[in-house]
Amino acid sequence: MNDHRINRHFKTHAKLIGALAAALFVLAVIPSAMANDELAYRRQFQALDPSDVEGHLNLAKWCREQEAWDLLEKQCDYILRLEPDHAMAKVYRELARSKQGNADADDANATAPQNTGSSSPRKNGEPIRELTDEEIQILRRNELSLNRPERVPVDFRNNVLDRFWDYLATRENLGQKDRAIFNRMRPAARKAQFMLGKINQYQRMISEDAPFDDEFSSDIVIKDDPAMFRDFKNPRVSGVILSSCATARCHGGRDAGDFVLFNEHVMNDRLHYANYLVLNDYEKGGARLINRDTPRESLVLIFGQPNMTGPGTAHPTPVDVVFPNPANIKYRNLLGWISSLDVTQPEYGFSIEEPAETGKSSTP
Repeated sequence: MNDHRINRHFKTHAKLIGALAAALFVLAVIPSAMANDELAYRRQFQALDPSDVEGHLNLAKWCREQEAWDLLEKQCDYILRLEPDHAMAKVYRELARSKQGNADADDANATAPQNTGSSSPRKNGEPIRELTDEEIQILRRNELSLNRPERVPVDFRNNVLDRFWDYLATRENLGQKDRAIFNRMRPAARKAQFMLGKINQYQRMISEDAPFDDEFSSDIVIKDDPAMFRDFKNPRVSGVILSSCATARCHGGRDAGDFVLFNEHVMNDRLHYANYLVLNDYEKGGARLINRDTPRESLVLIFGQPNMTGPGTAHPTPVDVVFPNPANIKYRNLLGWISSLDVTQPEYGFSIEEPAETGKSSTP
């Protein structure tokens, strides 16, 4: 009887000691000023499979959305332990370090995302042009996600699969087993993601010892919108922009200011993609309409609020309130789309300010 009581007493104290130790651990690692973000982060982290790189990258994106830069750096360090060459984790880590002011200046300048638009502010009332089919293809290839599944039909033309594999096998010393794995990749979008990811990697590594001439991308034809553009064309995003920014008395008429947007009764791909490129490229006074680094600082969000605060918020004319507050559903939808974009600004290689190249026939 006494032994039973002693054992029960010991177990009770052991539970108390364990609970106390856990509580002390939580208190030790969670600064009070960031307790909410830290707790939410820990819950999400613990719910993930330790080896789930994609899941951990999504958690890193969540940290970025919360502007929890210390957590973002920590999360990226974890991803890079799983996959040392993960490009997006490296970009996010540099962003986190720069926001905290502890990134090496030379390293940050070399690797941090550079959000420099490809076009200058537009002249008053100047009409914009539609995009060509080939330009739409360039945007689709650049914005096809490399980190999450995409459901888009893809055509591979001019024997590009064999040509690409011959180049890849020679460069990376791959064999028939690797070729079999490549051939089995399904769906076609997964194969396109792999190829475009490799092409991006080789373009970043160009040197005298590792030259690269991209002879493959133009033969990867993406026949429908990647998720990013599908979401952009959704009325929850483009509808807000067209009903506010693109009205006749704002940026949709002949008296438009720095830029002009299409706002037709029937919007086709050439018009939607042109509008996206204008919004993506526009920059003035260091502020951007679409800020991939810090989405909440996007002018397209700031200008629609009643009390505009942020960089470059002096709109030249009075504007209607679009977002009464950040809890507004329209604000959240638009913020969610901007936050979903890759933080690195792609270099499309053309501008809507320039005349379209002729002779392009790829059909998106």
